[in-house]
Amino acid sequence: MPLLLLAIAAWQNFRLVRSQAEERVMIEVGELREHALNTIKTYAIVLAWIDARMRGLDWDRIEHDEELRRFLSDLDTLPQIDEVWMADAAGHPRVSGRPSPISVIDVSERDCFAAEQQRDVGIFVGHEQTGALAHVPEFDICERRSTADRAFDGIIVVSARSAYFGEFYRTVSEDQHFAASLVRSDGSLLVRYPTLPAPSRLARSSPFMQAIASNPDRGLFWGRGETDGIERFYGYQRIEGYPLYVAYGIPKNDVLASWLANLFNYSLFAVPASLALFGMTLLAVRQIQRRTIASWRWRTTARRLRREMNRRTLAEAELHQAQKMEALGQLTGGVAHDFNNLLTVLQGSLEMLSGRQQNDQLQARVDTALRTVERGERLTEQLLAFARRQPLVLATIDLSAQLPGGGALRIRTFNRAVPAGGAPEQPIKVGDFVGLEISDTGHGMPPDVAARAFEPFFTTKEAGKGTGLGLSMVYGFARQSGGSASIRSDVGRGTAVTLLLPRRRLAPEADRAGATDLLQGAST
Repeated sequence: MPLLLLAIAAWQNFRLVRSQAEERVMIEVGELREHALNTIKTYAIVLAWIDARMRGLDWDRIEHDEELRRFLSDLDTLPQIDEVWMADAAGHPRVSGRPSPISVIDVSERDCFAAEQQRDVGIFVGHEQTGALAHVPEFDICERRSTADRAFDGIIVVSARSAYFGEFYRTVSEDQHFAASLVRSDGSLLVRYPTLPAPSRLARSSPFMQAIASNPDRGLFWGRGETDGIERFYGYQRIEGYPLYVAYGIPKNDVLASWLANLFNYSLFAVPASLALFGMTLLAVRQIQRRTIASWRWRTTARRLRREMNRRTLAEAELHQAQKMEALGQLTGGVAHDFNNLLTVLQGSLEMLSGRQQNDQLQARVDTALRTVERGERLTEQLLAFARRQPLVLATIDLSAQLPGGGALRIRTFNRAVPAGGAPEQPIKVGDFVGLEISDTGHGMPPDVAARAFEPFFTTKEAGKGTGLGLSMVYGFARQSGGSASIRSDVGRGTAVTLLLPRRRLAPEADRAGATDLLQGAST
């Protein structure tokens, strides 16, 4: 956070320093523009005076006009003018303000002459060159001379002193390594300070040319000097009414130096505060870590306690269920035993009466009573099976042979380590039990029905269609065998009953009939 705040402050300060640099650069550019505009206006006034003085005169009279020569000589004394002269339609200079005769030269190839010869373009600014008369760096400011019928009759030229602009540029700023320039819109350099062997025309790809192409009137840009290699921050403005620009640039290092100085001052306050805040944060982080570890340990202990509570709750529920089933078994066993004694008496009496009746209707009634007693005996056997008081015969059976018509039932066997009759303290070895799972894909049972499925006399069938002893007998048979039974049911997905029976090794000659009877009894 301290580093982030310092970075934000540094960025804001950099923007402020850059804004101040932009303002300073544009102020200096404004001064250069005012100076250049006033100077160009002076040149325009001089040209207008000369044109008015020469109007209506032919070249012979102009050459011999001493008053005109003195007028031109007076104009040559202006500090911003190197020389004032005129050339005829053939491109030969005919008169100037110098006392010595003009050299015979040809200026027809100069851009100033060619532009005015094609058409009247008004005041034209030529590119920088070495003067043919004064032999110093200069650039021409010219105007067309026309005859009475508007035909081309030469040019009037003011040779501007490049040094005049350079001397002014040297005084506009106290910055070291600044640069100031007067540039034509086509990239031709007319004046540059400091004076360096720079190219006479800037390339189209230069930063200045790209800047004026996007913003023709004024703007800012970063650029590197083509001769000194110094990267500068430039501002430029266009001189109204002329294809000229002034540009002023300060070194990028000066801008960065000012920003770094401010950043150093910020650091004097920010670094100690950051270190203090870092130390406090470190202490806070360590304290949070300690609290986090303590909280994690507390949550782990709480989860462990919840698991233990859930395990105990489940164990208590299982114990309660086992106790309830045990109580029901004892009650059922006692009732079934007494009921069986009654059935024995009834069966003996009915057997004595059977076959001794002379009336067929009475014999039919005795047979019906015997069948009813047999049903009661089977009911008693089921009750005793639930109460785990029925004698068991252990035998090896083949399920695939005994249950050929399983229909939709799915039967599978498996070996696994499971508790016998509950959850023992010590695990049972794998292979001690054989599991038998019978499942269907029926409607399934809701949880409240599945919880009571093993209870005797509990049934969801209509009255007279079920005794509710089928699963009860299976449960009792499994527990009496030393195993267990469980039920798993999902509404809409079906029910699965799992029997876990202890594994036994019997001789091949074991009584398979007994096993068949046992299996059939369980199926009922």
